[in-house]
Amino acid sequence: MASARQSRTRLPRLLLVTGMSGAGKSTVLDALEDMGWDCVDNLPTALLPDFVHGQGDRKANLAVGMDARSRGFDAAAIPDLLHSIEGVRPEILYLDAAGAELIRRYDETRRRHPLAPDRPAEDGIAKERNLTSALRLAADSVLDTTDLKPTDLRDELRRRYGGDRD
Repeated sequence: MASARQSRTRLPRLLLVTGMSGAGKSTVLDALEDMGWDCVDNLPTALLPDFVHGQGDRKANLAVGMDARSRGFDAAAIPDLLHSIEGVRPEILYLDAAGAELIRRYDETRRRHPLAPDRPAEDGIAKERNLTSALRLAADSVLDTTDLKPTDLRDELRRRYGGDRD
């Protein structure tokens, strides 16, 4: 009975999904949404506290995708911002993949790296690793998607984040 009472008073999770472009952020957000999480992608950093509390008494878990393209992105400041938001349990999930795999994914989709639109993907990957290094260090969890198929990634997310649905 005590555990049921504790789970009812538990704060909802606020998961920052970040990391390398091409490592699976959209797949992660889609999977979390399928698990009942409220999800938003590319939210400007300054809007995060208002967004979290904008719907009043939040009960659902919330996942927010942010990366080096997000307006106001500052990898060193985001962990403090995340932990300053009251009424949620903040967590950071950093997605990564080997450079060669990221390049393969960009080649496969024929997309340009967002930080190197007129340069090789390798340049954008190097720049992004540098820009996001503070978030990787602050992350509660780093998930390497190099060898994960989308279905395997979804299974891993269900194991990690699917257990405390309302």
